[in-house]
Amino acid sequence: MDIFKGQNIVEFGRPFQSDLDCKKYLSEVKWSSGYTCRKCGHHGSQVRKDYARTCNKCSDTESPGADTLFHKVKFGMLNAFHICFEMATPTKGMSALQVGRRYGIRPDTARVFMHKVREAMKSSGNYPMDGEVHVDEFVVGGKE
Repeated sequence: MDIFKGQNIVEFGRPFQSDLDCKKYLSEVKWSSGYTCRKCGHHGSQVRKDYARTCNKCSDTESPGADTLFHKVKFGMLNAFHICFEMATPTKGMSALQVGRRYGIRPDTARVFMHKVREAMKSSGNYPMDGEVHVDEFVVGGKE
């Protein structure tokens, strides 16, 4: 997203002070082109206080994190947002052990979530890089 371009951790954290702030942002992005019920296809909905949507026709409730990499995170949406930011900004990678210590979660939980983030960050081919691209570092593997 262009709105986060060039931000540092302090600037990134200002709009996200709680899990509810993260859910609000996620719901705005998820349903920016309108809501469609995943069960019946109806377009009318009610917005709940946790920014989930309830279909007016079949009463199915969908949370902002459903069908995203934030689905059923066990350590809070705020921590998940900050982990994503930290994974996307440094040139050096972060280990699951570092993330676990930093956010107070088990390393295995951090590893699984970090894998989800990496899968989501893979290029789908929809947004190829264009223009001049600068590479800070790269590693060439193989035998010496």
